[in-house]
Amino acid sequence: MIMKPIIAITMGEPAGIGPEVIVKAFATDKLYTLCRPVVVGASEWMSHAADCFAPALSVCKRDTIAQCQFSPGTLEILEITTGRLPRVIYGIPHEEGSIAAMRAIEEAARLALAKEVDAIATAPINKEALKKIGFAHPGHTEFLAHIARCTDFGMMMMGGGLKIMLATIHLSLREAILMTRKELILEKIRLTHQALRSDFSLPYGKIAVAALNPHAGEGGLFGDEEIKEIHPAVLAAQAEEINVSGPYPADTLFYRLKQGQFDAVVALYHDQALIPIKLLAFGNGVNVTVGLPFIRTSVDHGTGFDIAGKGIADAGSLIEAVTLAAEMSSSRRRFETLL
Repeated sequence: MIMKPIIAITMGEPAGIGPEVIVKAFATDKLYTLCRPVVVGASEWMSHAADCFAPALSVCKRDTIAQCQFSPGTLEILEITTGRLPRVIYGIPHEEGSIAAMRAIEEAARLALAKEVDAIATAPINKEALKKIGFAHPGHTEFLAHIARCTDFGMMMMGGGLKIMLATIHLSLREAILMTRKELILEKIRLTHQALRSDFSLPYGKIAVAALNPHAGEGGLFGDEEIKEIHPAVLAAQAEEINVSGPYPADTLFYRLKQGQFDAVVALYHDQALIPIKLLAFGNGVNVTVGLPFIRTSVDHGTGFDIAGKGIADAGSLIEAVTLAAEMSSSRRRFETLL
């Protein structure tokens, strides 16, 4: 009998909407049809969230994965704090909460590296609050890559039937253009190819690369990045027998992706990738980190301090993140049996 994958869900920033969407997701029982879910975080704060937003849910503290029973109606949590915790004030981050959020990520990564869990799904953190306690990374992605000692990694956004790899992420548009270089684009094509093979059961997946300039530069009339950097990266990837083509004008490419002409697109900057995702899947998109030695998915929203504690946060993105993590885990199991 094939066991359902174990998915570790990190608590996220406790003063935000993370705990609320987690308990709401567990209250639906849907997660248990997909996987064996367990939360990594502070049981005291998660119990408070359950009392507020899912009172029928039982929260049980566990010391190890082996103790978990994965029963519907029960949220099992691996404790990462010691001693009494301050009361959570929703919307106002606290140093203890930031420390707990960071420890939850560290513990989930340790479990994944030790193969005790099959994947990680992360609730949102607050980068500004974490910076105040000495967090030295731009976000989840870079922190997990640091823990895993991984140098080649990337962000793939998914939603609305689209898979889009970002060549650059949180940069100004000017900086993103300067970063549009053959070596970087080739790295992202390789990462996309590997993800399609191992995590989406698409060994011959079709990858398209977006152009930077209007009309793909129109032969150099509107910019020469396509000629000098992007097309050479595509040719180099094709020489490695990767099924990739482009660059294609971005104004029609994502329509073609949605129509199924391609399996994934490599986009060159943040908004080029995120506009189609948020247009088609606002509130239900999923952020996937590719290139790590374990599977990691995440919600596509932030901590929502403005609505935290009001009971109106939507658990849809977290449910989608866990669903995708479970599906990717099954694909990776199949892939690894073929190696």
